[in-house]
Parts: sequence; C-alpha cells; structure tokens
Amino acid sequence: MIVLGLHFGHDAAVCVVRDGVVAGFVSRERRSRVKRAVGLTAAELDQVLADAGITFEQVDYCAITSTQHVELVTGLIDDFAVSYTRHPADTVRSTKEEIDRREGATIERSLTRSLDRAFDGTDTSYAAQLYRRIFPEGERLARGGLATVGCLDVFVSRDSWRQPARLLDLAGRRAKLDDAVRLGFHHPVTVTWRGVAKPGCFVQHHMAHAASTFYRSGYERAAILTHDGYGNGRSYHSGLIAYGDGNRIWAVSPHGLSIGGVYDRVAAEVGLGVAGGAGKLMGLAPYGKPAFFRQQFVGNDEDFAARFGTGPARAWIDHCRALAEAKGYDLSALGNTERTLDPINVDFASSTQRLFEETYLAATDVTETILRRSDLATGNLCLSGGTALNCPSNSKIFREGPFQNVFIEPSCDDSGLAIGGALYVTHNLFDRPRATAAQLASPYLGHLYSTEEVDAAIARAGERVRAVPCADAADAAGRDLAENQVIAWFEGGSENGPRALGHRSLLANPGFADNWARVNHIKGRELWRPFAPAVLEEDAADWFEGAPLPSPYMLFTALVRGDRLPAITHVDGSARIQTVGAMNGEFRRVLESFRARSGLPVVMNTSLNGPGEPIVETPDEALAFLAATTADALYMGGYRIERA
Repeated sequence: MIVLGLHFGHDAAVCVVRDGVVAGFVSRERRSRVKRAVGLTAAELDQVLADAGITFEQVDYCAITSTQHVELVTGLIDDFAVSYTRHPADTVRSTKEEIDRREGATIERSLTRSLDRAFDGTDTSYAAQLYRRIFPEGERLARGGLATVGCLDVFVSRDSWRQPARLLDLAGRRAKLDDAVRLGFHHPVTVTWRGVAKPGCFVQHHMAHAASTFYRSGYERAAILTHDGYGNGRSYHSGLIAYGDGNRIWAVSPHGLSIGGVYDRVAAEVGLGVAGGAGKLMGLAPYGKPAFFRQQFVGNDEDFAARFGTGPARAWIDHCRALAEAKGYDLSALGNTERTLDPINVDFASSTQRLFEETYLAATDVTETILRRSDLATGNLCLSGGTALNCPSNSKIFREGPFQNVFIEPSCDDSGLAIGGALYVTHNLFDRPRATAAQLASPYLGHLYSTEEVDAAIARAGERVRAVPCADAADAAGRDLAENQVIAWFEGGSENGPRALGHRSLLANPGFADNWARVNHIKGRELWRPFAPAVLEEDAADWFEGAPLPSPYMLFTALVRGDRLPAITHVDGSARIQTVGAMNGEFRRVLESFRARSGLPVVMNTSLNGPGEPIVETPDEALAFLAATTADALYMGGYRIERA
C-alpha cells in the first residue's frame, strides 16, 4: 500500500510511505531556505514521488495534516485541490463524519484559518508574528492570489473531556478503548492533482504526532504523550494522552498543558527570538539558577485559570518579573541581546526550564496512572510534539519518570506530521502490517544526490573552491579532526527532523576548549551557545551517563564523564548526545578514524548552516557555506574541498 502524506502547516513536509516504510521525504524549509516554512509547492511533491520511484497515479491514499488553525495553502501547487468530501472509492470509516451527518453539522463551520489574519494585520498574536516570518508567500496570500482550504481542528470528544480538570485530577480518569474514538480523529477528503483524484483523509494534528512516534518506536504497546507550543491548553489542541496497541491508537484524554506555549513566550521575552527561540532557551538555562521557580505553577491550563485567573504565559512572566524586581535584579537587561548572560536572563531561562521539566514529569505520572487504573499498564512511553525536543526534560523523564523505556522519533516537531499521518492511515485505518523498528530507524530520509550532481555543483562553484578526489574520505576526515581542523561533512540523504545527525554536519575536535568559540564564530552564532557530541555507540557509557543508551537522535542530555571533552561540555557538565552506530553510514567511519588517531571516540557535531538558516540540503548550499566561512574543508561526494 502506498500512502502520500502532506503536512501544510509550519515545518511543512511531504512523504511517501510504502507498506509501512518511508520511501521518500522532503522538507519545505530545506528547499525554500526559510526556516520552519509553511506550505507545500509542486516541487516538493514532484521530488518526493521521484525519490520513491512512483507517480501520483500509483498512490493509493493521501493523508493530510496541518498545524492547528493553519489553512492548507493549495494554491502553491499547480492544478491541485483538497475537498472535505468522500472519494467514491473510499470505504474507510470515520466516526467524525458519522456524527456530523447525524447532527446535521456542516464541515465548513468547523474549518479554521490563521494565515490570512496574520498578513492582513488583524492578528497581532505571538503565532501571527511567527507566521509572518516563516510563510514565504504571505504577501501573495494577503493580495488574494492564493487558493486555500480551511484546517479541520475539531474531531470527536467524550463528555468527560469537556469537563474542566486540573492536571493531577486527570489521574482519576479511565481509558476507554472503542472504535468511536479510535476512528474519530480523521475526516474523509478527496485530493485532486493534475486531473487525478485520490481518496484520503485529514488527520488531527496530535493524532498524527502520536502515530509518528508510536509506529516508529517498535513497541507493541505503549503510552503516548504529545504536546507542542500551541498556546491554548483547552481540549486536545495542545496535546493528547493516548495509547497504542499493535496497529491501533486510541486517544485517552486531553491533558490541557500549556507549558510549550509558555516556554516559547519566555524565549521571546529574554530576547532569543520568535522563531527558534525555544532551542536557544534550552541552551541558556544551565547558565542560571531556577530562582523564580515555584511549585504552584506546575499544572495545566485549568490550574493556571483557577490559581491565577489569567493565561499561563502571562501569569508566569508577571510572576518572574515581580519576583526579580523584589530580589533586586537589574531588569533593564531583560531581553537585551547584548546582555544575554546577565542574571535576569539566565535565571529567567533556568526557572522556566525547571517549570517545564516538572510539568512534563507530572504529565507522564498522570499518563501512567490513567493507564494502570484502566488495566493497560505498560513500561513504554512515546513522546512527540515540539516539546519533545527538550533534551533535559526528556532525560528527567527517563531517570525519574514511571516508565522503563522512553522513545522519541527524530522528527517530533511538525515536520514529522506528514509521516505520522501516513502511518496512521496505513496501520490504524487499513490495518496493514507494521514495519520493524530497524526499518524505520534511519533518520536519513532526504534526497540522495548523485556523483554527477556533486560534480556539477563543484563546476558551478568554479574558482571559489578547489576539489581533490579522496580515496578514503572518512579516514581523511578523521585525520583532519585529529589535527584540529574544522570540517563540513556532507553524506547521503539529509536528516529527517531539525537536528544534524551526521549527514549535514560541521565537525570539530572536542578535546580543545577553544573550539567552542571557534565553531560558534564560523556559524555566526552567539558565543555562549553549546555544542553536542556524537559518540561511537559502543563507547558511549565510558564517556557519558544519565541518558538512555543508545541515543541516536540527539534527544537526551547526559552528564559528561571526565574532563577530556571541554568543547562539548556545557557549564552544568551536560551534553546533548548522539550515539553513532551502523545505520549512520560513513559518518561512523569518521569517528572510528578520529578515535584511532586521538584516542577520543567523540566528535563535536553541529548543523551545517549559517545563522537563521535551515540545515544545508544541496551540494551547492554546502559549497556556498564553505566559501562564506572559515571552515577548513568540506567532504562531499568523494572529494576533499577547500576554498581556492
């Protein structure tokens, strides 16, 4: 069975899933060069179908998703349409559709839009500010030049879900596994492209997150917790507690968390930006102390409403400001990017990180209690949604939470929704056999560039670069690193998700402390920002502790053992590790070569991109990075390349 997954919201992406295995994946931001880009174009669809070796006529079913409230911008794809009507050949049951029919509800009344308001000036919210930065064609939309289809955010519910409940009170609920809910988080659609109509369905945002992490985990049974930065914690819009068993996934309860939105807004408050600020906040937090943290702020949206009578972000930010003023902090530095490491900013960050960790840990406890009380106890937990990118929180859940095993897929941000929607269709709706964990383990799902494409890019670079054929590129790269050179490494398909995992990476020797500042200078980043280590899987336990091993996707934080890795050891002794095994291809041989020469099985690994840019995708972009920076060399396509 072939399913085409299309995610139209921010971090837009498209994928092909064939018999439960991802056969092609294309991220919009990598092609548009706009970080977290919204919307899909025909170029992404053509590319993913070509990579999968199929045509649209061969697709059996389509899975459509979007970010909450973000309309589908269909006008960027030629001769393309999505309608919320059932295709004549579609026999998949949707209880959402059945309820609407029974109640006489029209789908149009449920559809939402947010991009149009962001660009016509009527919406000044945090989300609108984000969309104005990440939607390249926003002005065309504002002028009425792009066709759109509203987003479907309202699906089935239970009476108990409509009752306001504080976070800890949710533990008294029971899971009810029935088809009314299992088949209620999608709605039939018909997708028409270039004259060919295909059956499909729109999959609810957090159900797609749940499917992406559960089906890729390899677990037969698991608890699932999803959450992201969506500001409204009411209903299931900010996330779900769910349960997976075999091919089936059930929504168990909304959790009402708002901590993702709080975290995003604090990042903006301390001057780290609207887009991408959360990742910086995670790196800033260890410089401070959680001086403003108070247990009373741990909870969900209902807790905040009951305790403070205002929204979570406003309540938390006002509390931190007031306490800082009472304690004598210099508030004039708050949000000043030239004074990021001042006490007010670092303690604000540290306190928010502590609040995030305690809130998420409490949510996992509630999840475990609900399932245990429902006779569905499991030792496995799957996390997804953008908040699952918070490595210290993930590690705390692993160390202190009630689950023995914790899995997070590499594209737990919204770029994974295309895959999640397609897997939801394949398994939960069509009951097709699941692929093995090994078949779904590789994050390297991007387009493979041929030798001819690399050669052509080098020719286009002309006199800017000098390329020398390399008999053993991995061995030569390891030698360069041992000699303390900073190198770019470009290999195979690009990584799925926002973290560089060795196929589009900038590498350095972690044994030299000054490489921390050196590589930040090369990338044009703030000098305080930390770097991550990549470590050979079999050696990881000798150098790091306190995280699950193996840890292949850079999603957990460990403590560094010893003092031989100063360039990747953060100020609190931590590091965001990636273990490197056989699936990592030639990148593993780079580490082996470096170990043989230096005695260190660890390299500094950061993404291959300039400031504010998406990770490099193409050979031309890799060459442009080399030409524009002071990196010593680029390894790509069997060449060692230097600036001329």
